[in-house]
Amino acid sequence: MGAAHADSSMRHPRLLLGAALTPLLLMQGAHAYTLEQFWHQAFSHDPRIQVYRRQLEVASTAQPLALAALLPQITAGANVQFATEYTQEPYNSVQPDTALLEENSRTRTESWSVQLQQALFNWSALQDYQASGDQVAAAAATYQEAMQNLENQATAAYVQWLLADANVRSLQEAEQGFARQALTAKARYQAGTTGILGADEAQVALRQIQAQLADARAQWQVARQKLQQFTGTPAPDRAPTLPQKIRLSWSTLTLWKAAATQHNPALAAANDQLAAAQKSVSAAWGGFLPSISLVLAHQWQSQHGTLGYRLGSLSADNLPNPYRNTESSAMVELSWSIFSGGSQQATLHKARYQQEENFQLLLATERSVEKQLGADFADLNGARQQSALYRRALLVARHASAAAEDGVRVGLVTENNAIIDRQNVLTVRNALNSANAAVVTHYASLAATAGVLTPTRIRQLSVALSPLRESSHESSPIKS
Repeated sequence: MGAAHADSSMRHPRLLLGAALTPLLLMQGAHAYTLEQFWHQAFSHDPRIQVYRRQLEVASTAQPLALAALLPQITAGANVQFATEYTQEPYNSVQPDTALLEENSRTRTESWSVQLQQALFNWSALQDYQASGDQVAAAAATYQEAMQNLENQATAAYVQWLLADANVRSLQEAEQGFARQALTAKARYQAGTTGILGADEAQVALRQIQAQLADARAQWQVARQKLQQFTGTPAPDRAPTLPQKIRLSWSTLTLWKAAATQHNPALAAANDQLAAAQKSVSAAWGGFLPSISLVLAHQWQSQHGTLGYRLGSLSADNLPNPYRNTESSAMVELSWSIFSGGSQQATLHKARYQQEENFQLLLATERSVEKQLGADFADLNGARQQSALYRRALLVARHASAAAEDGVRVGLVTENNAIIDRQNVLTVRNALNSANAAVVTHYASLAATAGVLTPTRIRQLSVALSPLRESSHESSPIKS
């Protein structure tokens, strides 16, 4: 009974310590600077985002401008005119010596008019409007491509920051290990159990690690500044730990190609531009066709004033002189360009040339996307294989290093062998970090090429890079 009570009391401090550390660990995880948080900051503060948005807004005005040619055109005008007139001429022009007729008038004329013109048939304007829709779609695809390229760049910058921080941590741990080994080797040399060569080799290895650590810290500062270019704010002092195994949905190259066919923004933009060019050719043909419009007009005019005259002894002043006129008309107008000096033929040739150019651009884009997909997929597979091999090699290297340290203590292994084994651990660990960083970078590049590097994909990458990863977030690249 007493033993059981003692055992229970011994376990209570561990439980209390675990309960105390759990909120701290959760707090650290909650405040970890994840990839998703970094991208949200970049999306809110990177000036390039605003540039891409403005470009899309400007391109989107093409469709309303083209639609205006098909909508009713209403014009209105108003006029007020003041006039004073005085004339003097012979009353009888055949006999110039007769009495003179003098006339004077003061008038105010008011008028207004309204005209409505509606296109009944205008093939060129109709095709231009349909082409403008394709142009806006191409602009939207270009905006999406720019956004995904920026997401890819941001992901690469974030992963490089994780890699730089992981290398610093590895070198700091190695520095501590080499420092202990150098101190132990010096103590054994002073005790006469080893030679001066082993102690010196340990010191040389320690200085080399310290030099590498200084370079790694400089690289970490560079990576940290790179993050600040995206967000405008300094990155945290410490980065989350780079996982030793990246869990993502890999899929096959065939699925990635299928995703690119549906979602790649460069392909979508090229297809939309080709469709717009085809409609532009049809619009150019419309220049040889007549255009028919309906014109409705209404005009109102009113004149007020006085009239006076003088002829010999006869005279009159301030006689009213009113005038009013109202006119309405409806007209169907047909306009047909019979000869325009060859401008229509030149417009048609230019449209055909643009169509052929856009077709060749589409073929080149398809080949470029297919080539990039193959290269990204090969790089991703290579990085995955390297990561798996380095994980196994790290286990072996750690076991060999531990065995070498034990061998040094009993005099079976030299200090030089222990140094080599410890350096192998560091080399393999850094190589594993680089391979894992390459896995994420190539995966993001592959997703961007396929056109599926969406915010959902960024979140999946963020979860894969988090200390607590959930396999439930893995999905097919096409569904994302």
